[in-house]
Amino acid sequence: MEPFSTPFFEENFKQYIKKNNDVFTKLEAMNSYYRSVVSSMIYDNLNKNSEIVRRIRNLDTAYKTVKAENTEE
Repeated sequence: MEPFSTPFFEENFKQYIKKNNDVFTKLEAMNSYYRSVVSSMIYDNLNKNSEIVRRIRNLDTAYKTVKAENTEE
């Protein structure tokens, strides 16, 4: 799986939800993960703005996909 691809983020969302299911609801966990990833991307020393945009788009797509799933894993 390619790092920072949509499937990469989908899997990470699911793992984060599962890991924190005793502390956060699904939506709270997803929001927490989303904010931390965006923050790290913004502060990352990447030279190419297009790479940051690609990663954020993939993160956003993954967020929407996982949020729409009705399963509680």
